Amino acid sequence: MKPLAREADLRLKVMGLKARFVLATTVPLAIVMAVTAALLYSKATGIVRDSREVLLSEAVRFTHADEPFEIDQEGWVRPSGVLVFPFKHAGGRGQLYRHDIGLGTSTHDRLELRVPETEQATGAMLRVIAGTFLAVLVIGAAISIWVADGVSKPVQGLIYDVRQIALGNLRHHTKARGPAELRLLARAINHMSADLAEGKETEFQLSVRQRELELATSVRNALLPEGTPLIEGYDLGAAFLSSPHFGGAFHEFVRRADGLWGVLVGEVSGHGVPAALVGATARAYLCSELERVGEVADAFARVNRQLAGDMRRGMFVTALYALLDPAEGRLTVACAGHKIPLLRVCAADGQLRVVQPEGIALGFDKGPVFERRLQVVEVPIDPGDRLVLANSAPVRIQNAAGEELGEKAFYARVRKHCAPDTTQFLRALRRDLESHAGEAGFQEDISLVTLFRNAI
Repeated sequence: MKPLAREADLRLKVMGLKARFVLATTVPLAIVMAVTAALLYSKATGIVRDSREVLLSEAVRFTHADEPFEIDQEGWVRPSGVLVFPFKHAGGRGQLYRHDIGLGTSTHDRLELRVPETEQATGAMLRVIAGTFLAVLVIGAAISIWVADGVSKPVQGLIYDVRQIALGNLRHHTKARGPAELRLLARAINHMSADLAEGKETEFQLSVRQRELELATSVRNALLPEGTPLIEGYDLGAAFLSSPHFGGAFHEFVRRADGLWGVLVGEVSGHGVPAALVGATARAYLCSELERVGEVADAFARVNRQLAGDMRRGMFVTALYALLDPAEGRLTVACAGHKIPLLRVCAADGQLRVVQPEGIALGFDKGPVFERRLQVVEVPIDPGDRLVLANSAPVRIQNAAGEELGEKAFYARVRKHCAPDTTQFLRALRRDLESHAGEAGFQEDISLVTLFRNAI
């Protein structure tokens, strides 16, 4: 059931706070007032009866006594014809009731009754009223405390829950208890805290993602060479086509002290910041070792031993390296598990040939297997030949239908745009790759390096 439906059912099935408060106060007070009225009536009736007896007794006694009295005010006539005169006597005040019988006849007679005032009835009535007031006050206070507890305790619980949430405990759960409105409020607080927790988690993930992007951007920039060297008799160029998904693709130019130039292209398994960091580490190791004058195989073996101890299980680095001897027009090529081979478009026949020596990726094996499998070959480069080194991202470019470009199509585009001008070649190849990717763009970083030997 949806939350709104549950809350609607709660309103229908459970008495609301307003109705509960009205009933909790009205019903007990009505009972108290009814009992009080009955007791007051009973007491008042008894007081009136006792007072009447006392007054009659005092009136008879006072009338037949010889105590002096003085009428000090004018009297008045009651509807029954009885004259009433206030009087004073030695013991206080009273009222004289006089009635003439047979006035104007020979049988005329006058009846008088002197009734002294007494405070007995007044005191008794005051005591009854005071007792009744105190009883109603105590019972009303008890009812108010009971009703207040029924509301204040759940509210205090909600205040505690809100304080816990305000202190940062967004996973704190508020229990639904008390009247319907408070239970609905508790559920609303739970929804609010859940939304706040989700928002905080989202904000944290965004901040982490932002920091990862900043770190990956800085690492990606560090993976790129500072510039493209100028080699006499050759036209060297490179392109790095970035994507929203960071990886460990890199390329670099290595200059040795003996005048030879190395061209390095590599990539790391996986994506994100870890791959970029591994790529930066592998690039640093490779450049440091390949700058030394010596055998390419020995340099790769040393890098492999270093990476095998640093990388976590399942990660690896592939690399394709071509060492150029400009004077001899010769390349020394080594491949460490790189998927895309060295592409050579020969000027003699216009055909594209691949050069892919045997070798496994860096970091898979600590030494013996890697060194045994690593193969280094030499390739001539004639005037008019163009060489291309790339990572595997170009062959995995997908179009809108999800179809990958593939190796053959990529090789065909390299051969198609093979022109003496390196800038035009890279621009045309990039245009074709972007056309295949369409609006979705590249999903992986692409590294391209090309070398053209000028005609003599």
